[in-house]
Amino acid sequence: SGYGVCHVPSAPGCHRVTCVTWRPRGTRGQRLLGTGAPQLRAPEVAVTNGGDRYRLRTESAGSVTL
Repeated sequence: SGYGVCHVPSAPGCHRVTCVTWRPRGTRGQRLLGTGAPQLRAPEVAVTNGGDRYRLRTESAGSVTL
């Protein structure tokens, strides 16, 4: 799983939108044991409040084409 933000076109018609995604980077132990990446408690904060975003350690989670 991951998080991503992309702009949705406002014009009618068919569009191809690519959304680059990311996820919080787990601890070394979580990565070695494969217990999964941590999840954000309030995902909307990562998008709306940029002030605390610098604290996040993240890694790429790929991209999604819509």
